[in-house]
Amino acid sequence: MTRPLLPARIPYFLAVGETLSFRKAAEQLGIAQPALSRAIRDLERQLGFALFERSTRRVTLTPAGEVLYRESADAMQRLARATMHAERVAQGLSGTVSVGYSTFAATGPMSDIIIEFRKHHPQAQVGLRLLASSEQAAAFEEGTLDLGFIMSNVAAPPLQAMPISRERLVALIPASHPWAEKPTITLETLSTSPLVIGTARRWRGFRALVNGLIAERGLSLSIAEEADDVPVLLQLVRSGFGCTILDASFIPTLPPGIVSLEIADATATLDISLVWREDHLSPLAARFIDVAKAFMASRQETPRRRTRQSRK
Repeated sequence: MTRPLLPARIPYFLAVGETLSFRKAAEQLGIAQPALSRAIRDLERQLGFALFERSTRRVTLTPAGEVLYRESADAMQRLARATMHAERVAQGLSGTVSVGYSTFAATGPMSDIIIEFRKHHPQAQVGLRLLASSEQAAAFEEGTLDLGFIMSNVAAPPLQAMPISRERLVALIPASHPWAEKPTITLETLSTSPLVIGTARRWRGFRALVNGLIAERGLSLSIAEEADDVPVLLQLVRSGFGCTILDASFIPTLPPGIVSLEIADATATLDISLVWREDHLSPLAARFIDVAKAFMASRQETPRRRTRQSRK
């Protein structure tokens, strides 16, 4: 049975196989020719068959040597590609970063940050997973997420957080509702109407935000229907099952039959943060965070520049 090849001898064999000259191969490798000849003899002894036919005038590969040369050259090329890929991953220049996002995050600057990241790192992939904020927190515990866009009120240690958006809360009501002509509404008035809202299982963070806002005023909500996703909630509102509360980023995408009202006394906002665990941060995820920080800084600088220009 053939013993495994010593990896150090394969480059020697490939150099002789390429040049068909022990002298040229030794010069190419930067070693003495006798040492190269000994390495090839040791390799042939290990394999149990000849790799080269030698004469005073030329060196040629044996049929077995030709097979080994062809297969080894391909293997070395694959190894070189694999090594380069591994190096890019280790440096955070390639690979896949797993990113969770909630329904509320999808309407914010998340997409712009991902596009910016892909511009800077075209060899990297972003694996997106739609998960509720509470589900993302659990996924971080399980180690199945690198990054997440979640509601800020759910981001708790050991998660690190960087705020990326803040939206006011608005009431959404059927266009046929008597309140539809009002410019604003209060939480007290809103509490007198049946409410449709996300389920407590998947909308835990949002429910906590709304419940806290209502409890501050000693009010209570009458929940008529619950749903897991926004399209179903909006359909329930449009069908007259009740009103709902969402953040203002949804206003541009509202379907016909629904109007939005400002909530005059809503002091809380819906805040989204990019979160990660410092102790489980891959090089690629760290580069994503750097891009996100630079992107958010540029968004903050732009209004200032416009203000200075408008004063000229």
